[in-house]
Amino acid sequence: MDHRYARLELGSFGTLQMTFLADPTTGAVRYWLTAPHVRGSVVLVPAQFFADPSVPQTPARGADLYIFARLDNVPTGMGRNERPLTVHGIELAGRSAVNTQDFGSIEAYRMARSGGIEPLPSRSGQLARAVLRAAAEHWSQRDDRPVLDDLARRASAQHFLSQYEDELAKLEEAVRRAQAARDETQQRISTLRDLMNPAVPACA
Repeated sequence: MDHRYARLELGSFGTLQMTFLADPTTGAVRYWLTAPHVRGSVVLVPAQFFADPSVPQTPARGADLYIFARLDNVPTGMGRNERPLTVHGIELAGRSAVNTQDFGSIEAYRMARSGGIEPLPSRSGQLARAVLRAAAEHWSQRDDRPVLDDLARRASAQHFLSQYEDELAKLEEAVRRAQAARDETQQRISTLRDLMNPAVPACA
């Protein structure tokens, strides 16, 4: 998958230019975003990347996409060396959960002095939400979205497979040790029972 380009109008906020690149191993998509007072990158990750494919899924509700504005936290590793998104010179942080049936739920955050995250100031927040919403809407309409979802699901399967294989190895080792301990305890019980109930009397 190579770089692609798009331009979207954000009304009073001007024109948003997007350059995007999909990761062929995880389904994540890195968006470079440029508009008046807007520069930098975000990474969009399908929600399937975080779901365990071996667990029966309930009907889809809630987030089906995550937008990572703090790129050093992107779990796929994509975009970590890129410039993070800034709006009015404010660097965005955190991640936004997106329900593509309700783009109005998208939030935008910055780092707080406490080390957590906090909403952006009013005007900057409006612009940031408009930009993130445009990127999310573009992602939701991509022709290759089923492919991205499938890649994310496969990446998730690989992650959970490795995790469960490690857990199984630990469980099997625990079972082996438990069986050895059981056999040793059973041998001691047999020895003690033999002493308590000898087959031949010690004296006539």
